[in-house]
Amino acid sequence: MNIRKLLLVLLALVIVTGGAGLYLTFSPVTNDADTPVEIPSGTSLRGIAGILSDYGVIRSEMLFIAATKIGGSSGRLQSGLYRFPRRLAIPDVITILSEGSHQAYLEVTVREGLTIHQIAEEIEEQIDIPADSIRTLSRDPAFIASCGLDVPSLEGYLLPETYRVRYDITASSMLRRLVTSMQEIFTAERRRRMRAMGRSMHEILTMASLVEGETRLDRERETVAGVYYNRLRRGMLLQADPTIQYIIPDGPRRLLYRDLSINSPYNTYMYPGLPPGPVNNPGEASIIAALYPESHDYLYFVADGSGGHRFSRTIEEHNKAVAAYRRIQRNR
Repeated sequence: MNIRKLLLVLLALVIVTGGAGLYLTFSPVTNDADTPVEIPSGTSLRGIAGILSDYGVIRSEMLFIAATKIGGSSGRLQSGLYRFPRRLAIPDVITILSEGSHQAYLEVTVREGLTIHQIAEEIEEQIDIPADSIRTLSRDPAFIASCGLDVPSLEGYLLPETYRVRYDITASSMLRRLVTSMQEIFTAERRRRMRAMGRSMHEILTMASLVEGETRLDRERETVAGVYYNRLRRGMLLQADPTIQYIIPDGPRRLLYRDLSINSPYNTYMYPGLPPGPVNNPGEASIIAALYPESHDYLYFVADGSGGHRFSRTIEEHNKAVAAYRRIQRNR
């Protein structure tokens, strides 16, 4: 075979193999879309190709690597937990990895009325973030300042909600998300209301935490807030049980008389005014109640035995309500 024939054969082979390559590159592959594919942070391009091939997302590692390099995307592929559509060609896969889209997000639920200690434990149970890292960061002055806050702790500043997060979210990113969500609750209108009340965000969150700790009934939140504001205006001790629950080491539990004598600035049976800060992390409903309390002349309330409370204007009325509650408890 002369050189001319050899060149023609080689050209034909290039055309054929090139055409096959183009076909394999742009022809969609059917994969198991129900199985998330994890691309760990720091994985090399060859490693990514191997993972995609193992999960059946691509047919050819070599063509994926070549297409990624030719398209200039090799340095832009993002880590994550991906849920790829069922049928994809290599360019589609590269686009998804470059944009970081189609992430298989995880859900994290933060419940109302929990302390940071409790939230940290529940986050650890739901996603892979150690509880100790959450607790440590929540008291770290530098981290708190980076969130735009000047407080000793993030207690009260973590908004209870269900969050969709990336599988590899860090403790700092998770906490920052919770704090930002809480700050966003304070809209311009609510901030104006806060200023009109002569209260800071810290004070509103502190009051909201007392409301959150006292009742789970939406219809009572504004009434409870009104009682506490009435007592503040009269210079009365708040005598708020949630503040005692916050300082006992084995709470939450049924409070005992000896608990009321614990010497702590959070003990509102001993020290007047609001406690130094929130005693839990309140939800939006309790924050609204703290901003817009019900206007009334109640000064007392006690459980009514059915999940709600009885509100009283005088100590005599209150004592009768307490006696009625104790009778209910004895008869159970």
